[in-house]
Amino acid sequence: MDPYLVRALEMTPRLAEREIRAADGAYDARPDPQRFSMREVIAHLADWEPIMLTRIKVGVDTPGGDIQAFDEGQMAIDHDYASSNPIERMGAWKQSRLATIDFIRGLAEEDFGKKVVHPERGDMSVGDIAHMLVSHDIYHLEQLATMSHDKTIDTW
Repeated sequence: MDPYLVRALEMTPRLAEREIRAADGAYDARPDPQRFSMREVIAHLADWEPIMLTRIKVGVDTPGGDIQAFDEGQMAIDHDYASSNPIERMGAWKQSRLATIDFIRGLAEEDFGKKVVHPERGDMSVGDIAHMLVSHDIYHLEQLATMSHDKTIDTW
């Protein structure tokens, strides 16, 4: 296993939580109208975590199995991200992340090479999905940092 994977998975929710605290309740700013607000980012991350864990489990348990694609924008509407409580959703994300980390820690090295088939991306390995999860976190951490005006993310 990549020695940095679990560490990154542990760290990113803590960094996001720091950005939420820095916002001091101002969760609805939307500097880019095409992107989520801070409130919506946290709801999205909370919803996305179990989806990614399910994809990893399908790869491990059913190599070559199909995984589902999701419309993130429609999910935001269907789950009413705009009215979500970011503190509650942050807690849900952190709890779900612990389940993801526990599962990944239990994988054998050969599990990371097992593949699933994404309808839009094609073949993806369990390792690809796990690393995509970290990349997805970082994408949204940058977004949160921009909204909270906290530049600590830029200076890792």
